[in-house]
Amino acid sequence: MDSKAKVLSYRGGMYLLLAILIISFIGGFIIYRYSLLHHFVSEDYINEIIFYLIIGVATTATVIALILALRLTRNIRSLQRVAEAMENGTNIKTPEFANDELGDLSRHIIDLYSRLQQATIDVRREHNLALHEQQEKLRIKRQLTNNINHELKTPVAAIQGYLETLISNQDITPEERESFISKCYIHSQRLSQLLHDVSTITRLEDGSSRIECESVELRSIIDEIASDVALLPDDKRMRVNIDMAESMLVKGNSTLLMSIFKNLTDNAIAYSGGRDIFIRLIAQSDEEYTITFSDNGIGIDEEHLLHIFERFYRIDKGRSRKLGGTGLGLSIVKNSVLFHGGDISVRNRPQGGLEFKLTLPRA
Repeated sequence: MDSKAKVLSYRGGMYLLLAILIISFIGGFIIYRYSLLHHFVSEDYINEIIFYLIIGVATTATVIALILALRLTRNIRSLQRVAEAMENGTNIKTPEFANDELGDLSRHIIDLYSRLQQATIDVRREHNLALHEQQEKLRIKRQLTNNINHELKTPVAAIQGYLETLISNQDITPEERESFISKCYIHSQRLSQLLHDVSTITRLEDGSSRIECESVELRSIIDEIASDVALLPDDKRMRVNIDMAESMLVKGNSTLLMSIFKNLTDNAIAYSGGRDIFIRLIAQSDEEYTITFSDNGIGIDEEHLLHIFERFYRIDKGRSRKLGGTGLGLSIVKNSVLFHGGDISVRNRPQGGLEFKLTLPRA
């Protein structure tokens, strides 16, 4: 309600009392003087009229003052209950205040307290979220450390075993010596790749603000990967079919962009069982490109689709280790896409094979 429309506010009540007293005094004086001048009534009768007039004015003023006092008392009691609720930290149920000055002040105080209480709740919520995020990061780091230790044991134990055999058996044949050295080299390569992948994951999580971004020509990165695949032996080579514009500028980090398509390619070569890789630009806007990366292999069971971006998740653990996989490739892919502000999803193609759909920001 607008302040001009308030009924019997405290200030209005005082003005009303003052107006009644002034009008009564002026009216009584006029009646008194007029009656004396014209001799309508006796002086005693006039005094009696003035006496009753004074009694009426006093009674009216008393009634008005009593109404104002009752309103004031009710508002003060309501405000007192609100203050007690504030002190106890309990929820406040806003009472009905009168439409007067004290009512406005009371409602304003309650509104300020409600804002303060909501701000406190928001701060606590943000603090709890930050604490939870920090705890989750620590949990993931511990899990990553444990997984790394587990993954390191196999190649380290294999290298140690082969080297011990070479040292303790001086009469080993040249063929066996060459075989053991070759296997040590293969396991050392796997160790090197594991350390590289762990370094990439750590850099994405802890140093993302320090990773430099620039305008990167995405097509040249994909062409470079396709050229590398063409040089592989026949049993590992796949045909890379590219359906993209010759020039596609992406805002990002060239190393991470390379890791996205390199890891997807290595994953397809190692596990898809297909002969073709398809990289297509399926949509573009002023803000981003939408790209699909697919193969024509066997795909994977639906139960594994939700987990393939998890660290060290393997569908066939024995086969993955045998092929030199670290279990971090697709996790790096997802984190690299998220770093660039994009999104990635995966599905089994109706015609066979896996299809990854990702978005990347335009430069």
